[in-house]
Amino acid sequence: MDTHPDENYDEKIEKMVALTVAGAKGLIPVGQVALPLTQIAQGDLAPPEARDFAQALLRILKGERDPIALVEELTPELAEVVWETLEQIEAPLPEVDQAIPDPLAFEELIEKVAGACAGEILLWQQLWHLTGQLASDQTCPPQIQRLGAVLRRILAGERQKHILTELSSEHRWAVEQLLDWLRARAVEPKSRP
Repeated sequence: MDTHPDENYDEKIEKMVALTVAGAKGLIPVGQVALPLTQIAQGDLAPPEARDFAQALLRILKGERDPIALVEELTPELAEVVWETLEQIEAPLPEVDQAIPDPLAFEELIEKVAGACAGEILLWQQLWHLTGQLASDQTCPPQIQRLGAVLRRILAGERQKHILTELSSEHRWAVEQLLDWLRARAVEPKSRP
């Protein structure tokens, strides 16, 4: 018998951890993390152990760091994940400027934004820095500045298609595909037959 009918269970746990670490480190707004965790913790769609896990992550976001108190309601596997989460929060961040090379192709940039929005926190931090630079760099062409600003809004959680109007036609199609992919991931059913 399969203990988790949801084939993406492990991936969802990893994403919850990545978002919690990002929120606890101040890389993304805590509210952006707390809302989905609260929905999981208080909803009835997730299995009970996932709801307990989401509740523990919410407590971490609120500043609780006592691992014993945090894991008392969790399965041994999820308790171990909480310990690892606390370690990640305490670990220093790598230097941002050295991680992403400057001459980044447009397609690569879109792929990296997709990865960052899917929960790769260090990549998210690097791209937040890079898109901010692109958006404010007066030496860049205006369409590149607008691309940087739009990608930064996507990294911040904005998914509405009206932001595409700010883009040049050469960038619009790929960014629209990115938005469609992100929106599809957000509404994926919890399990597939």
